[in-house]
Amino acid sequence: MDLNLIQIKEIRKQVLRWYSQCARPLPWRGTRDPYKIWLCEIILQQTRIEQGTDYYFRFLENFPTLQNLALADETKVLKVWEGLGYYTRARNLLKTAQIIYHQYKGHFPQTYEELLELPGIGPYTASAIGSICFNLPVPTVDGNVRRVLSRLFEIQDKLNSTSFCKKTQQLAEKMISQKYPGNFNQGMMDIGSTICTPTNPKCMECPLKKFCLAYQHGTQTCFPIKEKIRSVPILHWAVGIMMNKDEILLTREVTHNFLKNLYALPTVDITDIKIKHAPKNISALLNKKLNTSAPSEWEFLFQFTRKYSHRTIHFYVYKTRLKRCAKKNISHPYQWVRLKDIHQYPFSRAYSEIIHKIRDI
Repeated sequence: MDLNLIQIKEIRKQVLRWYSQCARPLPWRGTRDPYKIWLCEIILQQTRIEQGTDYYFRFLENFPTLQNLALADETKVLKVWEGLGYYTRARNLLKTAQIIYHQYKGHFPQTYEELLELPGIGPYTASAIGSICFNLPVPTVDGNVRRVLSRLFEIQDKLNSTSFCKKTQQLAEKMISQKYPGNFNQGMMDIGSTICTPTNPKCMECPLKKFCLAYQHGTQTCFPIKEKIRSVPILHWAVGIMMNKDEILLTREVTHNFLKNLYALPTVDITDIKIKHAPKNISALLNKKLNTSAPSEWEFLFQFTRKYSHRTIHFYVYKTRLKRCAKKNISHPYQWVRLKDIHQYPFSRAYSEIIHKIRDI
């Protein structure tokens, strides 16, 4: 795995040459504006480029400058982010914008160490901003780059192990171009995204194939060496749609961290409850959750499942109307919202889908 100087120079040369000829025509390419690079990097975390591109333009339309974002209300930021998932990213976007605006007078810090101190910016994002915008010779090492390196050198350590991450980081630091770090980093990422893919890699098109041990040995699909897939928890949630004429009952989520400060429909976690998902049983649980003055009968509408990276959730959706004899003032954190105004409130994708479905019911 030892790299000699000649080999390092040749790899740099091939990556830079390939990138100059084959770089993907992405909308943020060609700019060194740290606001735009930071924005796209945060959006593309855990997000496909096809989906992320739409959100990139959406954010620039709503918050064309860092100042616009820094002075924005969190509810609006979450609304613009709606459907993209991992909402902590949106909250950290706002926090970081505010820090840069107030503490750095609207200018991004230009050192790797200072960038790392900002909320939501880890080593990868700090490296991307630093190398592309400020020409800092720091490597961006994401999953695509790690896959390329693991095949180039047939790294025997298991994917995401401490030793694997350490070795790929050290290799990337040796290989980074001192003169054109931004282009080199983007070239390595593009090679991983478009050529050195997880399955069916296009080795004949790869500019690094003559250096690649996995290509020479025909072991491309064996690397990186993966750990056994861990099972994820399966949750069951009963969701209640309570209507009152032209209004619907919402809550602002404060208990589930991944939904924090998003709006939601009243929900009961029934994962650990030994009951059948029957309307009678669910009615009792939802009425208890809402603590209404007059118990309601809930009608089952539909169910669906959403798979996330760390959990699978089965949603069971029920609907009722507030009884005339019931008091409308249901206690905090619930609030009545007019259906025609519901588009102003930020929801997670699952709740947003429920809202859209019930309009036709």
